Amino acid sequence: MKCLRMEVETAVKDKKWKLLLIGIIIVSLVAAGYAAWQRYVLERQHRSVALAVVYDEVAALARMNGLTTRDALEKYKARGVTAVLIKEPTVREAQQNGEFTLRTGQELLALGDPDIIKAFGSAYPGDIQNDLWYFVFTDEQIFERVKGQLSAKIAPAAGDNVNDPGAADRSGTVGKGAPSPAADGIGIPETAGPAAPVSTASDNDGDNGVRALREWRGSGVYILETAYDWGLLEQMGVGFPARAVEDVQAAGLKTYVQLRTWNQVNYQGLHYVFDQISQIPNLAGVLFNDPVLPGVPDLIRPLAYEMQKLDVPVVQIEFSNQVGLSRLGLLLDKNVVRLHTLTPAEDAKKNYSVPAMVDRFALAASERNIRVLLLHSYMKTNVPDVLQMNLDLAEKTRDTLAAEGLQVGDAAVLPPLAVSRWLLFVMGLGVIAGEMLLTHTMGWGRAAPYLGLLALLLWVALLAAGQVSPGRKLMAFAAVVIFPTLSLALHVKRGGSSPGRAVALLLRTSLYSLVGALLMVGLLADKGFMLKLDQFAGVKLAHVVPLLLLSIIFFFRGDEDGGGWQRQLKRFLEQPILVKFAVVGGILLVALLVYVSRTGNESAAISPLELKFRALLDNLLGVRPRTKEFFLGHPLLVLLFYLGYRNNNYMPLLLLGAIGQISLVNTYAHIHTPLAISLMRSFNGLWLGIAGGLLLIALWRIFKKGTGYFSWKL
Repeated sequence: MKCLRMEVETAVKDKKWKLLLIGIIIVSLVAAGYAAWQRYVLERQHRSVALAVVYDEVAALARMNGLTTRDALEKYKARGVTAVLIKEPTVREAQQNGEFTLRTGQELLALGDPDIIKAFGSAYPGDIQNDLWYFVFTDEQIFERVKGQLSAKIAPAAGDNVNDPGAADRSGTVGKGAPSPAADGIGIPETAGPAAPVSTASDNDGDNGVRALREWRGSGVYILETAYDWGLLEQMGVGFPARAVEDVQAAGLKTYVQLRTWNQVNYQGLHYVFDQISQIPNLAGVLFNDPVLPGVPDLIRPLAYEMQKLDVPVVQIEFSNQVGLSRLGLLLDKNVVRLHTLTPAEDAKKNYSVPAMVDRFALAASERNIRVLLLHSYMKTNVPDVLQMNLDLAEKTRDTLAAEGLQVGDAAVLPPLAVSRWLLFVMGLGVIAGEMLLTHTMGWGRAAPYLGLLALLLWVALLAAGQVSPGRKLMAFAAVVIFPTLSLALHVKRGGSSPGRAVALLLRTSLYSLVGALLMVGLLADKGFMLKLDQFAGVKLAHVVPLLLLSIIFFFRGDEDGGGWQRQLKRFLEQPILVKFAVVGGILLVALLVYVSRTGNESAAISPLELKFRALLDNLLGVRPRTKEFFLGHPLLVLLFYLGYRNNNYMPLLLLGAIGQISLVNTYAHIHTPLAISLMRSFNGLWLGIAGGLLLIALWRIFKKGTGYFSWKL
């Protein structure tokens, strides 16, 4: 009787603990729901998308069709284009465009041009060196622009050491000094004024060993000399042509500029380059052209300060991992918009049709929060009027975006999404409570309080130490691992059920799993995650760890003869390894590798056939469900609920069914995808998965009744 009374008291105590933990989870869901609602409202209110074209490409199309560039831009504007991207030309490109000619000293001497000789005056021919480069201009405005850019990027001011940040502080220019209020926390002091580069005719080298530019002026001829290496010089940007800026302004369109990186970046050079950009009218944003941003990593803060003064967003190019851009975006208080494009090279490789291009652009804007769509000028050999085809592309993209509920105009910039640390703390408590419940479910009830206390101390320490982002990601990872595992552990039983009950169990299991999804959404409700400046960490692990935990839980739960986990483990270890088990194990290992390779931010390549299948689902359903949910996980889980987990022979069916729940939760790890889209994706996956599950049950009944093929004991 005494033992019975102790068991009853223990059961009552466990029940009270479980009720308390469930209560904590409910409170945390309220906090997460509030943060998720804020994010949803933000996404609904900022749905304006900019349609942009590339200036140089439009100019080329205009020349091919006997139009001026301004006329072509106006045609694009009439079809929905709102902005133009002006790419900074390199020295080589500017030369090809006829802005100047470039000669070696030897070529210049051999040319013997009277105007050039006059420009050099008494310096001819003695000051001309055979192995140096000479820019020859006939337009003074272009000369001044190129001279300014080259001076900023080639010839640091005397006394400036680009490798010594302190040198900039001592000279009174932009450096690492006391923060200015205007810098808004970036920590960059104000400069005394524009640090325009100085052109000099001196033969002295700068402190970095680079010969300064020299210039000569004649009647209508302007010459620059540089000793810079040609391999670096030809890729150097020379600023943005005034004619391009004027054409865009005359067409009434916004301007995006794409800046090139250069070597030997210093404070004065950054200041000059961005001061020139600030003079461009109707500036809408700044892109960077190269894999590494200028000045990264040492000058990231001065770069952020110069960007901040422009008061326009930095543009993040989707699928282009540019070193320094995420850090720059965070320093700019996440003043970032995301851009998607289809490059001409990719189009030439895959030969997209116009409808396929439109679908791609619309999908990027509606499902990935892209707010700038860059339409290149696509050349098709089988199209008689290439300009008209590209105009049609712009018009159809505009109309499709409108049909999706998006507005074409200026790119919407997301405002801050503030979630207090107290709210984050409460959400984290829900994850910890879930961890304790899972520990109880695994049969380790005595360890649950200690593990919960350890997790609580870690969570408090991270928040108190200001490690909010790592703490958020850690708790979000725990949420997407714990709750699908807990949900399946609670709902998968030995006994089978009716088809209707099996469907109800799938829905209930999915609802419990989505607790983890909601907590993750709340924990990662931040503009940085929405813009992919920061990302959910551990995507692949989040798909694998639940499978490992479920294998452990059900391996010991499937002990038909009793005897506890020790006996079960001993019996398993003593079993001989048969060939059939080795083959099955190998197949499962390959399947696991394929499964893992298809998850995460960098998944394996997708076959053309699967791409077509995905496009079909998008067109039919509006939002494509995850294949591993409706085609694999959900149907097999419905079948498992129908059959029941009778013994460990059902382990493969359980693990395959669990993939659907894991995918369901991890759908919401794509924080850049609007919540409404993720919800619709989950809904489509569930109803299709239920239909597939009922079909599997029907097939099971037919085969079992008709042939007895499945009558052997599982």
